[in-house]
Amino acid sequence: MTVGIRCAFLLPLAATALAAPAGLTLIEKGRSPYTIVVAQDASPSERRGAQELQRFLEEMSGARLPIVTDQARPRGPWILVGRSRALDRLGVRANWDALGPEGFLLRTAGRNLIIAGGRQRGTMYGVYVFLERLGCRWFTAEVSRIPKLPTVRIPPLNEIGKPSFEYREPFFYEAFDKDWAARNRMNGHFLKLDESTGGKVQYYPFVHTFYELLPPEKYFRDHPEYYSLIAGKRRAERGQLCLTNPDVLRLATETVLRWIREHPEATIFSVSQNDWTGWCECDNCRRVEEEEGGAHSGPVLRFVNALAAEVEKHYPDKLIDTLAYWYTEEPPARVRPRRNVRVRLCPIRACEAHPYESCDRNAYFMRRLKAWSQITNQLYIWHYNTNFAHYLMPFPDFDELIADIPMYHRHGVVGLFMEGDYAPGGGGEMAELRSYVMARLMWDVKTDARQAMQEFIEGVYGRAAPRIAEYLELLHRQVRFPPQGRGHHLWIFQGPTAPYLEADFLQRARELLTRAEQEAENDAVRRRVRKVRLSIDYVELLRSMAFEIRDGWYQMPPAARTEVTSRFPEFLREVRSFGIQQLHEGRGLEYDEKEFERRLRRYGVFTLENETLRVAVVPGLNGRIVQLVHKPSGTDVLRRPDPGDAGYPNVSGLFVSVHPDYQARAWDVDWQVWNAAPDRLEMGGACANGLKLVRLISLSGGEVRTQTEVVNEGSAPVQVALQSRADYAAGPVTDPRLAVSYRSRDGRAVNRTLFEPGEETRRGEPLDGGACPDSAWRAFHRAGGPVLLNRFPNSQVQRAVLDWTVQGENRIGLVLWTPERTLKPREGLRLEAVYAVE
Repeated sequence: MTVGIRCAFLLPLAATALAAPAGLTLIEKGRSPYTIVVAQDASPSERRGAQELQRFLEEMSGARLPIVTDQARPRGPWILVGRSRALDRLGVRANWDALGPEGFLLRTAGRNLIIAGGRQRGTMYGVYVFLERLGCRWFTAEVSRIPKLPTVRIPPLNEIGKPSFEYREPFFYEAFDKDWAARNRMNGHFLKLDESTGGKVQYYPFVHTFYELLPPEKYFRDHPEYYSLIAGKRRAERGQLCLTNPDVLRLATETVLRWIREHPEATIFSVSQNDWTGWCECDNCRRVEEEEGGAHSGPVLRFVNALAAEVEKHYPDKLIDTLAYWYTEEPPARVRPRRNVRVRLCPIRACEAHPYESCDRNAYFMRRLKAWSQITNQLYIWHYNTNFAHYLMPFPDFDELIADIPMYHRHGVVGLFMEGDYAPGGGGEMAELRSYVMARLMWDVKTDARQAMQEFIEGVYGRAAPRIAEYLELLHRQVRFPPQGRGHHLWIFQGPTAPYLEADFLQRARELLTRAEQEAENDAVRRRVRKVRLSIDYVELLRSMAFEIRDGWYQMPPAARTEVTSRFPEFLREVRSFGIQQLHEGRGLEYDEKEFERRLRRYGVFTLENETLRVAVVPGLNGRIVQLVHKPSGTDVLRRPDPGDAGYPNVSGLFVSVHPDYQARAWDVDWQVWNAAPDRLEMGGACANGLKLVRLISLSGGEVRTQTEVVNEGSAPVQVALQSRADYAAGPVTDPRLAVSYRSRDGRAVNRTLFEPGEETRRGEPLDGGACPDSAWRAFHRAGGPVLLNRFPNSQVQRAVLDWTVQGENRIGLVLWTPERTLKPREGLRLEAVYAVE
């Protein structure tokens, strides 16, 4: 769809042109003497540029300018598109090498207009910039704004243009369209660009490649030493590579060289960690980390550099990519990336509501960004621009986005990968607007992004634009710091009970979007507004699914269950009508339908109670304790799960699970109640692999005592590890002073506030050996309130994990692990854990 506009919209440009005595009149009253000239050997993108110029000038004015090659020696005046002999005959000189593959010049020479630059994409980009000067905009793949200009005049021109970043990728499905991407001058790997658009920056593979370099199914059985040593054992399950092993380097190098031979179209080859933790803890890897200031990035970058050095000998034009992500975000102390290495730094724990430089939750990342930018001038960023747990949830990040793309440029970043909802069909919240604004800024960080937003909203939402703009302003006031707003933070994994989604906001948002729908001038605009309103519908629908304990059942309230039984299928039908295939990263709508069926069930609750505690156990949810209420204070010390949590309601609380090892996912257990009393519950459980479990939960004063034993009733040995976990929650989200205290087994007294301003907001910290708590640890809040004490026999606990977050909630996971043990038939493993509320 093309949105027509009146000439008055372009009065500033027209006035400038009319005031310039040496300007050119390209078209007058729908007629033009001009010919578009390209070289006989023009590149595909130069030919496309000429065709696009012809197309849109005709759409604007009605005049169709002919396209000829310089071999035809056409009579002037000319619009010269790309470098050619005709351009040489005009005596035009430029530093073409300095323009590079994507730069261009716009110049008037006599009666001629020159749009020329890098043959790969530069000339084509110059055409689009010139058309934008005339008022053209390509907002989405379907909606553009092409002005109606029977007369086209331009002022004298003599300027060059180059992109602010060498690599520009808005990773939204809506941005993949070839024409949209080319016209907005994006060049990323996943965009549907081809030879006609000058290609793109192409990776092979794209990311998380350690196990593609050395597949465990090929090497692990005979060479476990190639893989991570974790807690004293070589592991392939959710591990990494042993990066100090010379054979690993040799084999990985051979693989990358083969990739280059097989994929000559690619320019960047990824040598990057898997998408989980599990770094190698062998002596050599630890030694390298110590030499690099304790940074896990040290072994990674040394390994990548060594591999890149070998690649450069054979393919000096190819680049090697790696990540500074999750556990490798901290830069190394000594090693520096080679010339042919690109590091992608990933702010995965950052608050996305506020410009990074102004938010204390992001100070840790700014420190790392500055440190990386000091050791490389080739830094890329992998930025996050959506809620990956809930693609439809309102995500007020435009203040951050508009501030931080220029901020990255100031710190020397040369490439941006902006990850959003990339699922087939797309449909993420405000994906089209977000893609457009980031594209404008990635091309030119000096862009007036607020003006770009306004143009988009007016172009796409027509008469409903004022209400859409008001809605977005309302949404962003939820997160702006006082006095401009309410000061909430925003994270890329949050549920519908997130603090910034307050009830009064949801009510006002619905009112605005209802008005927008009423004011829309046609069905097309009305449908776009309706798509925006899906976000509010989604939040309200999920919130209504929250469980409660009532009449001995853990369930959705009956009235809510009746309502959502009809609303949810209607909601999914509407979602599908927009082509949306995923509401969460990596999970299709079939997942949501299955999850909904589980949410309609009700689960029996066994309540244990004494004078101090009331404990609610749900055997049908993995024997989970869903409430642990301290009666004197009336406080439930366990985290109340968000109804948007994956797997809800079978999440959080206090529970035990059985695993093959520390890295692997838990086996499913079918629990049955054997005996129940007011202060005691005994359950039996079974796994499909022959493991049998017995679990006893009892109360004694202010203590919940748990005993779990797993026995191998099968005929073959099974490796087993038991885990007990309690998710403690305390304090208002505005006060993140969660803390733990314990004495470690090496004798250190630990009393620690987990989040300190300027540091990370979420961590999972394995505590092994001497760092493990000595028989007990406490979780509490510095402001006071109930304390959760967890006691256990040291002989039964090999490892503890402190899993905490202050991202939208205050939560500490106290995790205990038994030793990993191979159980022969009839052998068992036991874990006792006491949870006391003080």
